[in-house]
Amino acid sequence: MSAPSLSFTSYAHHRIASLAYRNSAADRLPVVWIHGLTASLNFWESAMYDEVRNHREWFSLSLPLHHPSTYAGKFSADSLDETIFAELVARPIAELIPSSKFHLVGYSLGGFACLNYAAKYPDRVASVISIGGFMTGRARGLEGVLQFFAQGHLLRKALFHTSWWVMQRHVIFLKMATMFYARKWKQLLSYPPLDPTLRDIFPDVRRHSISGQRALFRYLLEMNLMDEIDDIHLPVLVVAGDRDPIIPYAHQREYAKRLGNATFLSLPGVGHVAFAEAPREFEEAILNWLARYD
Repeated sequence: MSAPSLSFTSYAHHRIASLAYRNSAADRLPVVWIHGLTASLNFWESAMYDEVRNHREWFSLSLPLHHPSTYAGKFSADSLDETIFAELVARPIAELIPSSKFHLVGYSLGGFACLNYAAKYPDRVASVISIGGFMTGRARGLEGVLQFFAQGHLLRKALFHTSWWVMQRHVIFLKMATMFYARKWKQLLSYPPLDPTLRDIFPDVRRHSISGQRALFRYLLEMNLMDEIDDIHLPVLVVAGDRDPIIPYAHQREYAKRLGNATFLSLPGVGHVAFAEAPREFEEAILNWLARYD
């Protein structure tokens, strides 16, 4: 496999970054991965499975307003609605994978991005995997608090900026924030790719625009895919920890039931970081799913 290549796609004042991991020996469908809120497109590198590296081409898309993606417009209610969000996923994919079908995998907000894409551009997707993903944008826990801060002015705005400023000071603060997402803390801290992943993404996290992040947290409150759920007919694997402190488990279970062709994987005692809190079960489920829908 060659070294990854970085490219950019522009649309609606957004400039979306993506990484392509090409593989001349690939004999299975490619996979597109989308990271979660506050992370970066380097999120997947250290933890990527050998099966994917050896047998597939794979691609990592950056979420809007996450460095190295940029935004050159003025923030408003029209800066990032569901339609623009879907187009910001569709355009890079069209450039990276011009013709073949592919699997689409997203974590948290990345899961929402995948489901949003599947509702609007379903024809080329072989399957979707939503890891702690959601269809309505209201979170709880740490992200819920940040959404509350993001909506306000003066004091709440200052609290949002201060929280982000602190997290951008040192990778240890990013690691501490990650603890708020888990429930099996021992498993999280012993997960071998944890520290390498944090080191991979931290240079990007330091360069995220705090104003952009605040705008995104506000925009998410208005996003809701439940009115499009009947438009998603392709196979979807929903992976949910039953103690998820960020995205309610009941919400994940409910939208999985309503999807026309979904499989719901419930991980007992697990929080929002399923791949680190239950790594063996998670890896087996992901690789079996990809093989099944190739």
